[in-house]
Amino acid sequence: MTALRNSPEVTSPPAPARHRGWALPLSAFGIFAALYSALSLMGQRQLRTSGFDLGIFVQEVSGYAHLRAPVSNLLGTGYTTLGDHFSPITALLAPFYRAFPSPDTLLIAQAVLFAVGVVPLTRWAQNAFGKRIALIVALGYGLSFGLQSALNFDFHEIAFAVPILAFSVVALGQGRWRTAMLWALPLVFVKEDMGLTVAVIGALVAFWTSGRTRFWGIATAVWGLGWTALAVKVIIPALSSDDAYNQGSNLPPLGSGIADTAHGLVAGDSRAATILLLLAITGFAALRSPLTLIAAPTVAWRFLSGNSNYWVPIYHYNAILMPILFAALIDAVIRGRRDMHLSRRAQRVIFGAVAVVAIGSLPFTPLSRLANADGWRVDPQAVTAADIASSIPAGDSIAASNNLVPQFVSTHDVTVFPQRPADTSTPDWIVVNRAHPPGWPLDRVGDDKAISDALADGYVLTADVDGIEVLERVAR
Repeated sequence: MTALRNSPEVTSPPAPARHRGWALPLSAFGIFAALYSALSLMGQRQLRTSGFDLGIFVQEVSGYAHLRAPVSNLLGTGYTTLGDHFSPITALLAPFYRAFPSPDTLLIAQAVLFAVGVVPLTRWAQNAFGKRIALIVALGYGLSFGLQSALNFDFHEIAFAVPILAFSVVALGQGRWRTAMLWALPLVFVKEDMGLTVAVIGALVAFWTSGRTRFWGIATAVWGLGWTALAVKVIIPALSSDDAYNQGSNLPPLGSGIADTAHGLVAGDSRAATILLLLAITGFAALRSPLTLIAAPTVAWRFLSGNSNYWVPIYHYNAILMPILFAALIDAVIRGRRDMHLSRRAQRVIFGAVAVVAIGSLPFTPLSRLANADGWRVDPQAVTAADIASSIPAGDSIAASNNLVPQFVSTHDVTVFPQRPADTSTPDWIVVNRAHPPGWPLDRVGDDKAISDALADGYVLTADVDGIEVLERVAR
C-alpha cells in the first residue's frame, strides 16, 4: 500500500542533460524498426499473414484512403468495421495507404509504431541509471514476446496504443501529470476497451495529486469510461449488422468468470503461462510499481473471457502491456532506491535477469527466423499469387483462402473462401490454396466440399499452379 500511496519522484535533470543522451534511444528505435519491418514483410512474402486480420484492416484503411466508409467485405457483405471494433485511429494511415496501396504499408507502420515505444523507455532508464541499464531496457522491451507475437500475427489497431502508452506511462512515472494525461486521451480512439486503461491512468493521477491536477485526473478517468460506454452501448451497436456488441458475448457472469480464472491460474492453464511470461520479462520487479495497475483492465477482460484465444501468450493481445511493464520496471527500481535503499548490486541482479530473459528466449522467438537463410526466402506460392492477381481484371471480385487473401486484398474486392454466412456475395473468381490449406473457415474436407459445390454452381477450373487452384464463374 505504501508503494501505491507514494507518488513517483518528480525530478528535473540538470539543464544540459535535457539535450543529451538521444543517441541510444534513437539508435534502438532505428534498429528495431528495421528488424520489425523485415520480420513483417517477410511474413507477407512467406504466406504467414491472413485475411483475418491483415486483410480486414487493409480494406478498412483503403476505405478511409478513398474517402469512403471503412467497410470490410471480409467481415461480411458491406460490413462497417466500426461496428466490429471502435478503432477510428486507423484513419491516420489513410494518406500513407493512398500513396502506397499495399498491405506492406500497414505492416511497416506497425513496425515503426512498436519501435517508437523504445524511445521514452530507454531515455528514462538512461537518465535514471545510465547507458548500460538503458541498453538492457531497450533489449528487454524490443525483444519482448508481446511485441514479437504481435508482429508475427498480421496488423492490428493496437499498434497505435503501444507508443502512446509508452509516452503516457513514462510521463506518469516521472510525475509529469499533464503530459501523462494528454498522451492517454487519444487511446479511446484505438479500441473500445482502451478507455478503461485511460481511466486507470486518470485515477492514478487523481490519487497522487491534489487541487486542480486531481480534478483533471478525475476528468481523464471520466473521459476514458465515457468513451468506452459510448462505443460499446451506442456507436458499435448502431453500426453493427445485428445491432449488438458481439465482442462482449464471450464474457460470462462476473462471479463464474473470476472463479474460472482463479482455477485456471492454479491449475496452470494458458493464463498461468501468460502471467508467468509477463512477470518474467521484468525479472518480476514490475510488481513493485503501482504503474502495473494500468495493465489490469486488459488482463482482466482477457482472462475473464470464455474465449481461450485471449488467454495465450501468442497473438497480439500482450503488445500493449509491454510499455506498461517496462515503465513499471524502471519505476520499481527507482522506488526501491528511494524507499528501501536498494543497493547497486541488487539493481544489477534485477536488470541482469531482464537481459537473460530477453537474450535467452531469442532463439525461440519469431525474430530468430531472420538469422537464417530460410527466413529471407520468398514462398513460391506468393509469386504465383502475384501472377494470378495481375491476370484477374481489377474490377472482378475474388474469394480466396485465408492465407492467400493478403496477396489480393489491395488490388481486388476480396472475401474469404469458403464463404462465411455473413458473406452474401457471388465472387467472380475463387482462388484456393490446395497445397497448404489454412484450416479456416473450414478444414481441408470443408474446402473440398466448397470447391465441389462451386464447380456444380457454374465455376470452372482455369489454373492449377504451385498447389493453388483458380476457378472462374462462367455465367455472370
